[in-house]
Amino acid sequence: MRVFHFGAIRPHHRGKGTVGAYALHLQCPWRLVGPDGIITGSSDRNEPPANGAEIDRNDARAGTLQDVRLAALFGGYDLETRSHINATGGLVVTAVTADHFGSVDVSLTGDVRLQLFPDGSLGEDWRFFDASGEKPHFVAEAGRFECE
Repeated sequence: MRVFHFGAIRPHHRGKGTVGAYALHLQCPWRLVGPDGIITGSSDRNEPPANGAEIDRNDARAGTLQDVRLAALFGGYDLETRSHINATGGLVVTAVTADHFGSVDVSLTGDVRLQLFPDGSLGEDWRFFDASGEKPHFVAEAGRFECE
């Protein structure tokens, strides 16, 4: 699962990474695209960080091609929480569009888009929620939506 946080970022209360005002948990295929094409996507988690290198799942900063590309896009990394952080001042959500099958396109400043495209008929695809825990989760599962 890949998690993206939006809004003010702070350390997780259990010391396991960071949380933002909102969180998006992805279990379906996804990609980040920019003006020159795909920046990275879900499949890059299984690609080595460079030609001839080994995948190191213990290196959250540069263990896979996905880690390297996220580091370059976000521009920051928090050693304490082992999380990529957006140090660019950009990548602010400007628009969101979705279809009735659960595909979502999140437009960000800097001409970057986060695209989600569920590809199965069973199981959870993604969920979006207020990380305070005070509001229900909006869940996409097999082309259906519900609040939990």
